[in-house]
Order: sequence, then C-alpha cells, then structure tokens
Amino acid sequence: MARPRYTRLQRYRVSNDVLTLILEYLDPKSLFFASKAFKRIYAIVMEYHSLRYKFELAISGMKDGAAPRAVAPLLGRLQLLLSYRTDWPRLNWTHEYKMQVATPSHVGTSGGFLHQIRPHGAYVTVEITELPSCRTGRSPALTRRLRFTSSPIETIGIDSGQALIVAAHIFWQVQSGVVGVQLHFRDLWTFGKHPAAPAELYEIPAQSLAPVSRAAVSIVGSKMALTLEFVGGQINHLLMDWRTFGARWIDDQDIYLLDEDLLLVLCKRGASPPVLNLCRITHIADMVVLRQYELPATWSTSPVTFCPNRAPRPAPTALFYPDPATRVLVLASHPPGKRTSSASPRTWLFIHEGYFKRTPSRRDRLVVPWSHWGQHCAVKDLSRSSSSRTALRGPYAVGARVVFVESEPGARSLAAAPAVSLHVIEFTPFPEGGAQPQLHPSWAAMGPRAMLFPSESARRLPAGTVEHYAVDDIGVTEDNVVLFLELQPGFRPVNILTFGAPPTRAAHR
Repeated sequence: MARPRYTRLQRYRVSNDVLTLILEYLDPKSLFFASKAFKRIYAIVMEYHSLRYKFELAISGMKDGAAPRAVAPLLGRLQLLLSYRTDWPRLNWTHEYKMQVATPSHVGTSGGFLHQIRPHGAYVTVEITELPSCRTGRSPALTRRLRFTSSPIETIGIDSGQALIVAAHIFWQVQSGVVGVQLHFRDLWTFGKHPAAPAELYEIPAQSLAPVSRAAVSIVGSKMALTLEFVGGQINHLLMDWRTFGARWIDDQDIYLLDEDLLLVLCKRGASPPVLNLCRITHIADMVVLRQYELPATWSTSPVTFCPNRAPRPAPTALFYPDPATRVLVLASHPPGKRTSSASPRTWLFIHEGYFKRTPSRRDRLVVPWSHWGQHCAVKDLSRSSSSRTALRGPYAVGARVVFVESEPGARSLAAAPAVSLHVIEFTPFPEGGAQPQLHPSWAAMGPRAMLFPSESARRLPAGTVEHYAVDDIGVTEDNVVLFLELQPGFRPVNILTFGAPPTRAAHR
C-alpha cells in the first residue's frame, strides 16, 4: 500500500487571545526582542495598552514605578511615558517657572529639590522648593515649599526617598587651629533629628589648615560622602555610614558612591596615569580594594573627576523611573595644569555603572589595563567640534541621559540674549533600526563592547527663557533643567524648565 503524500505542511496557529496572555508574562526587554523578531507580535503589542507600555519602557530605558494602578491608570502612564520619550530628545520642555533668589545665599539642586541657604549672622534660613514632576504626581501647581531656621550651615544634600537632609557646617577650631566639620542629620519635612541617625549632630576635624573653597554632599542609602576642596587645590573626602557614624577620610582625587557597598576612588600618584580603585565599603573601617582599573596614559597630566549620576532611587509614587541597568557613569578629563573647579572639561568617558557591579570570577585580573576595560567605554572629545573659547557647563548625568550647556563667545548687549545652547545625549538601550547610528565627529572612541548608542540633539535657549542673562550653571533632574543665570545686584535669576508637565500659555513668575 502506497504511503499518503502531503502537498503542504500544516502548522498549528496560536490564537491572538492566547498569544496575548503569553506576552503579558514577558518582561519589557524580552517583549521588545520578541516584537522585533516577529511582525505578528509587534502588531499585537501596538494594539494593547499594557503591552505597548512595556514595549515603550524597554525603548526608553525605564522601569515601571510603584505607584498603584488604581491611582495612576495604565493609559495615563503610557501617554506620559510617550511624552517623555519624544520631548526630552527634542529638548521640548512644556513648562517654565521663573524666580529670583535673594543674595547672598547658597543655591543648588539635590534630591528633586531646589534649596536656598541664606545667612543671617548667628543663624541661617533654609528654603526648600520641590521641583515639578508629573511622574510622581507633583505637577507645577502641586509642588511643596518648606522654610526652616537653623544654626549656620553652608551646604546640604537631600535624599527624598529617606526623607533625609544632611547639612554641613565648616568652621575654624580655635583650640586645635584646624578646620572642623559639623554634620546635621535632619528629617526633610520637620527639620528635626532624623529618626534613623544615632544623633542629630556629628563633629570631626578636617585634615587641612587651609580655608575651604567648596563643599558638596552626596547620599546613597546608608552611606554618604562630604567632599571638601581647600584653597590651594587640596581635596579631602569624608566617607560615612550615617546610620552608625562610622567614618573615615580619603585624600584621593575624587570618589563616587556606586551603591551602599561599592565605592569608586580616583587615584593619582605622581606622573603615572590615574587609576580607578573599586572598593567594598560594607564596613567603612574595613574598606577593601577589589579591583584596579587603569585609565588612558594620555590623562597622566590631566586632573580627572567624576560627573555623578543624579538619578535617585525610585520614589514610592513614581509612575516610571530610569532603569538602574542603563545608568551611565561619566568621567571628565580637565585641561592639564588647571584646577578642576575652574576649568571646563572637554574630554568625557562614558561607561555603564553595571560594568563595575558584575560578580567577578577567578579569572578576572586584580589590575585591569585600559586596553581591556576601555572596550566597554565611549570617549567624547568636545575640542573636535567646538572652539576652545566656547564655555561649557557640565556634563550632568541622570540615568541614561547626559545634559550640558555650551555658550558661544562674543559680545553681549542688553538688547540681545547671549548665544547659549542646551545639549542632551540619550544613550538609548537599543539603536534605531538595529544598527549603530552615525556618530558625531566629537566621538573620539567607541569601544566594541560598550553597548552605548548615543543620540544627540541641541537647542538654542530662547530669548524669553534666559532674557538678557548669561547661564552660570545648570541643575538636571529626571524631569527638569534648572538654569542658574548670572548674578545680579541683590538677586540671582533662576528658571526651572519642566518636561512632561501640561503646557501653559505663559511662564509663572
């Protein structure tokens, strides 16, 4: 008996309803790859809001937030995410808030807040203004303002996720003849002692007799760092576990807290190239160097600093937030022979923070040469594309986004605004079309294993945004660019540009 002959192959087809249920179980990254591999899956993803939201999270380098779906429906999250994805690369802010900060005062941004510290002799007033963020339910009309009175302090650091303010006061110890540091650990909303700190006040002598020219506070979980730059160029860092008050001084060029357990230290010894030390700081008293990374030999004569990533831990009310796996670490090389606080760095190194957090194997070297780990880095040299007279402010990293300001040289008049351009570099997790995009000539190197796909754009700041003022500095958050304009008699103009907010007809003053 002859065998039956089949003229075509029969395949079982999964219905769209069943396939949709299966796709709901995929994480955003897996769903993205499945959509790129199969046109049918892509069509289904574009049809259902829940799947489209996951797809857009993957493309944007975001993760879903902890805000309850009952409070923030899925469709609203998707629409806001699409707005962020299109507006940030085009630098299309939708709201401006202009204010004047009375001087003299210390003003800056930290933890999603704009803070002002105004001295009044024996005491200071601290004003804290919440920056708008529609991702966390704080539209421009719903932002909160706080005002406190305190003993003298010069700078503060804010961690809104822990409701923590660390305030620093630098003073002269008459008895010992050295500079002293006084740290206050306060609750963000009451300005009283923070409940997790052993005490409200901690005092320690510094390691220099010279006056302090700059102080900065950074907080990551239970760890914090206070950086002091003294007149003459000496830099010291106080590393502390603020929940136990275990502390130690570090006198290297710069430090960066990766998380509560890992610290990067920039070391420079003589004329040799600088190196990065990866240290375990679970117990600060027993700090251990895990690995050492050599930096390029061409940086031997250049001061090198970190440009810390300001993306905070996700707020409990956030609709979405930058994926920690896409966070970018930036190192800046300053012109040789110039102080780091007064020279604009033009050579920047980019690498994913996750590179330093991966679990080491026995084969890994204790000293990693630049020829090896440089394959995971990208290097941008602004001197290739801009004049040496062009003033730069930045870079400022937030998640997978890097922002900087470029001011063109030339005469200014009261009738014309200065030529100031705002730039953004978006390191998208996946390149458009699945291939490496065409890079700007300023990219000096792109490591073959970097997995960094930069997308750049720039926008000249409108005359109505800066008026006739120059831009002295900027602050960048996930939702805002804060322009600190040039100092005027008795005040400093500040303009807050917000992304993702409902547009208004005119800026609030």
